[in-house]
Amino acid sequence: MLKRRMFLKNGALVAGAAASITSIPQSAEAENKKIDPRKPFKRSSRFRSELVTIGMVGSQHGGHTKNIWGQAWNPDDDHIRTTGMNCRFVWCLREEDREFYRRKYGFEPVKNPEDMIGCVDGVIVDDFYGTPVNHLMAKPFLEAGVPTFVNRPCSTSIEKVRFLTKTAEQHNTPLMNGSTWEYTESCGDVRASLSHAEEIKGYAAYNSMSDFYTHGIHGIYYIYSCLKDEIKKGRGPAVAASYMTPDWRKPGGCITFEHETPDGPYYGSLHEPRRANANAYIKVFCNRPFDVEGKIPASPGYFRYNTWNAMQLVIQEMFETRKSPEKSFDILEKATMFLMAFKSVLEKDGAPVKRHEIENWELMPPKERLLASKSETGKEAYSTQELKQIARVFGGDYEEP
Repeated sequence: MLKRRMFLKNGALVAGAAASITSIPQSAEAENKKIDPRKPFKRSSRFRSELVTIGMVGSQHGGHTKNIWGQAWNPDDDHIRTTGMNCRFVWCLREEDREFYRRKYGFEPVKNPEDMIGCVDGVIVDDFYGTPVNHLMAKPFLEAGVPTFVNRPCSTSIEKVRFLTKTAEQHNTPLMNGSTWEYTESCGDVRASLSHAEEIKGYAAYNSMSDFYTHGIHGIYYIYSCLKDEIKKGRGPAVAASYMTPDWRKPGGCITFEHETPDGPYYGSLHEPRRANANAYIKVFCNRPFDVEGKIPASPGYFRYNTWNAMQLVIQEMFETRKSPEKSFDILEKATMFLMAFKSVLEKDGAPVKRHEIENWELMPPKERLLASKSETGKEAYSTQELKQIARVFGGDYEEP
C-alpha cells in the first residue's frame, strides 16, 4: 500500500483535534478492486475526493515524472496536489529506476507491464530515451483498452506512429501524445480568432529550446495546436519542412514549413532561440486588417500551475471520460512536421524535405544527442541492447537504424 502523506504531525495533534478527525482506512477488498479500463471513471459520490489511479512506464532519465509530474500525482509535504491522479504502479527496465520511484513517490514496481491492467484507469509512457520503442511500450495497454498518454516526441518513424494510432483505433482506446504548450490559453485563443479569418497568408513563430530532439519539438506542437482547426478544414496541412541551423543540439536556427491550401501554399517560420521574450510565440498573417497573435509568457507567474499543469488535467480528463482531446490525424500531423524538419537538418543540410521523404525513414535514437549543457551528455541513455530488451518485454523487436 502506498505511503500516505501526513498533513498533521503526531506531536502537533491535540485531544480535541484528534477527536474531530475520522480516519476511514481503505479495506483490502476496495484497494484491490479490479478496474475495467473500458468504462469511464466514476466516483462513488460527488462528495468524495477519490483519485484516478494511474500507472507509469519509463525511466527516471529524460522524462518529466522524476521532478515534475511525480509531484503532481503523489506530492510530498513541500508540494500541493495539482491533479486528481495518483500513480500507484511503475514499470522500469533498470533496477535503480524502479527503486528511485519506489523511494521518492511510493510507486509500486511491477514485474510485467501487463500486471497493471485491471488496476489502473490510465497509463503514461514517459521515457525520452525509450522513444524508439514508445509504440511497443504503449501496445499492451492500448490493446486492453487502457487510455494511454505517450510523452513527446511520439516516435522515431512515421510507421511507428501509425502503429500506435492504428492499435488505438482497432481497440477503441483513447490515445494522446502532447506538449504542455498545446494546452495553454494562447492556443485556444489563436484557434478561436483564426476561425473568423478569411485567409491565412503565413506566420512567424518562436519557441524557447535547449536541443531540438527534446525541446525544439515544443514549438512544432505549439504551431500545430494553433492551426489544427484550420488544417482540418483543408487550410494548411504541412507538406514540406526546411531546418537551417549550425547545430540542432543547441538553441538557434529556423524551420520553414510549407502549408498546402486549395488556393496555393503559405509558409511559416519557427525560430528556435533561447531566453527570448516568451516561452513560445506566434503571429499569423491574415487578410487586412486581420492578424492573430498568441504568446506563452517567459515569466507568467505560478508557471507550474497555470502552464505545466494544464496538460496534466487534460490527461486526467481523458482517463476519466475515455475521450481523447485529439484524433489519430493530429498525432500523425505533429509527428510528420517533426520528422520532416529533423531529416532536413540531418541529411539535407537544411534543404526542404517533403512528406513522402519520411516514409521508410527512421530518426536515430536519442542517445546520439548531445545537449548544449555539458553536465548532461546522454550517458544515462539506453544502449541498443537495452532497447532490444525493452522491445522483447513488450512483445516486439527493435533494430537500430
